[in-house]
Amino acid sequence: MTLSPKQQLAATPTNNPAREKTMLLNRPLVFLYVILAVSVGYLISALNLGAPISESGLTPSFFPILVGGAAIFFCSILILQKLRAEPEKFQSDVPRNYTHIWVVVAIFFYILGFKPMGYFISSGLFVFALIVLFSSFEKLLQKAAISAVIVVIAYVMFQQLFGVRLPTLWG
Repeated sequence: MTLSPKQQLAATPTNNPAREKTMLLNRPLVFLYVILAVSVGYLISALNLGAPISESGLTPSFFPILVGGAAIFFCSILILQKLRAEPEKFQSDVPRNYTHIWVVVAIFFYILGFKPMGYFISSGLFVFALIVLFSSFEKLLQKAAISAVIVVIAYVMFQQLFGVRLPTLWG
């Protein structure tokens, strides 16, 4: 079946107002807009902590400013990629993926357990949970080892490079 030139013109992405509306307001983009707004608020609050660098070196505000700037940068890239991507076809037979909800739950428990459980246990469990959420339930021992390496590297970075004292289970 061929379309007439008038039908082809109406079906083009630039002349289809319904596509433009769904393109700017679909769920993944709304989520990214919210994350971008939160990241901007985080960066603003981090900038209120003071200068990131002083005569003696890095200050406590350096890392939050770095994280806020990186979050804005990467979120902006994701938004641009979503806006440029072809619209996804809705498939009712595909099961819903609730990974984003599990990530929020993992972050919540990580925050709750960070101080009482200490950095190593809470961060190890958190990193392991994220790795398992975004991959399969295979090779759990390998994933646990990767989680331990990530936690140790982050500990060395925070403790030695930034001079941040992290809570430990042993005090």
